[in-house]
Amino acid sequence: MFQAKKYCILGIFLCFFTSLEAQNLEQFGGPLFSISGNVSIGTSFYNAINRESRRSPFAYFITASPTVSVYGFDIPISLSYRDQAGSVTNPFNRLSFNPRYKWLAINAGKFTKSLSTYTLSSQVISGAAVDLTPGRFRFSIVRGNMENAFIQIDTLLNMPEALPSYKRNAFAIKAGYGTATNFIDLIAFKAKDDINSIDQSLNDLKNNRPQENIVLGSSFGLSPVRWLSFKAELSGSAHTANQESSDILITEDTKNLRERYGSQLTINSSTKIQFAGRASIDFRFKRLGFGGEYRRVDPLYKSLGAFYFQEDYENYLVRFNFSLLEGKFRFNGRGGIQRNNLNNLRKVTNTRQILSTNVSMLASRNLTVLARYANFQTDRSPGLVAVNDSLRYARANAAYGITPRFMFGDKDKRSTISLAYNHQNLSDVIADQATENNIKNNVVNLNYNLNLESSGMNLNLSVIANRNEIKNIERERAGVHLGFSKKLSEDKMTFNLGLGGFQNYLDGTSAGYSITGRIGAKYRMEKSVNISGMINMIERSGTTAYRELRGNLRVSFRLPDVSSSRMNKSQSQIQKSKS
Repeated sequence: MFQAKKYCILGIFLCFFTSLEAQNLEQFGGPLFSISGNVSIGTSFYNAINRESRRSPFAYFITASPTVSVYGFDIPISLSYRDQAGSVTNPFNRLSFNPRYKWLAINAGKFTKSLSTYTLSSQVISGAAVDLTPGRFRFSIVRGNMENAFIQIDTLLNMPEALPSYKRNAFAIKAGYGTATNFIDLIAFKAKDDINSIDQSLNDLKNNRPQENIVLGSSFGLSPVRWLSFKAELSGSAHTANQESSDILITEDTKNLRERYGSQLTINSSTKIQFAGRASIDFRFKRLGFGGEYRRVDPLYKSLGAFYFQEDYENYLVRFNFSLLEGKFRFNGRGGIQRNNLNNLRKVTNTRQILSTNVSMLASRNLTVLARYANFQTDRSPGLVAVNDSLRYARANAAYGITPRFMFGDKDKRSTISLAYNHQNLSDVIADQATENNIKNNVVNLNYNLNLESSGMNLNLSVIANRNEIKNIERERAGVHLGFSKKLSEDKMTFNLGLGGFQNYLDGTSAGYSITGRIGAKYRMEKSVNISGMINMIERSGTTAYRELRGNLRVSFRLPDVSSSRMNKSQSQIQKSKS
């Protein structure tokens, strides 16, 4: 594993630096300098009665997204500042630069980056990244700091002083070649917490330990013919949960790994090496498609470059879709089996049967019907437990719904009537617990929409009812919602209004009412200036009676296009000769 990792990283570096020598950016063109973009400033207010305030009573914000261009080289800039009190003591601000020119792209500041599912995926990076995509080649290199997402979430409740977070340094590189259907990519990612970045006397939390992680990944796709495609992705992760872990429980194998690879990764008793991957094959024809997929994530697989992984499971899935009547009838379905306990260390094994289908039918020009069904059935095989010598547990989860939609009227006066019904059911197939653990939820929505295009008016009326049952407790809610919008002043102003009223029930007894209201407006003063504002209100009666009011006002400016050009001597002489 580690030997392969050394050669993989070396190969990626050689590919990357060799490619740099071969690249030659084309001559920049366009104006010498230009700037464009948008700037927004605004304020918000909040007031609550009979409940704890969930945000600051008054706040302001500034956002800007200017784009600076130098000789055709675009440099987008993103800036955001928000004064937000409450549980977060520090104001939120973010600054990023994202210049692009042809096949060269740069990210600098604070940005989000993804390289693959199991390596670096949607992580916020404070640093820099370079992406090169000349022809069919693609190269990416990322370096910066990442935030511990779980510490950030806990900070909202415990204040930031209570949960210090290590500075997490990150580095990633990706090299690949190919098209969207035929390609191969190699990825390496490393993240390491700086032990000296926080005061150790303040860090007495067991879940906040300095971690370190190296992940190597590869992905490829192959489509030899138009109707056949194959894709696969595989990643291996070496994760050390605590760099300061004791060596009391260290094994001889771990000692040998430390001697050989200790310079690249902190290796101790908390180090684990796990794998994750998936592979799929698809056959696609004009009106028919089918295929299969296998996915596996080892127990305790972890990458610090991703927020969350469902681990310890493998899926076997098949997919099937077709269309009939010139596409008026479409079917899309998949099914298979999912199981956990891949290393057989758990007391029980959980096996889940997966089936989901979607059907759409265009009955006529004005009538469409959508239907869906999903059934997830779980079975736990016998296993030893502390109280009984065996246990068998089964659970069924079903969800289905249907939505017919009917449209009528001409283009200037268009009406739409739709009815949506959705049902969800979770039940335990155990006699003495079935009634206690059953969960049922039913939602019905009857909606009417009227659009008067010539007058710029839209009217929407919905009748909504839902019912759910949890542990023999029934909750019901029924009511109506009215929405209205109107364009005024030659479409320069848009006014919208929303009002809803709902009656709540608990076990068939009235549990109070809920009233919601919203009013908003947007006005375009000029082509470059927009003003918008909105006020929302909610009032609820009953044992948890409260009233909440919030609103905001925003002014948006589109920066005037400013550009300057500088001609060389020959261009100036040509223009003079023409004049």
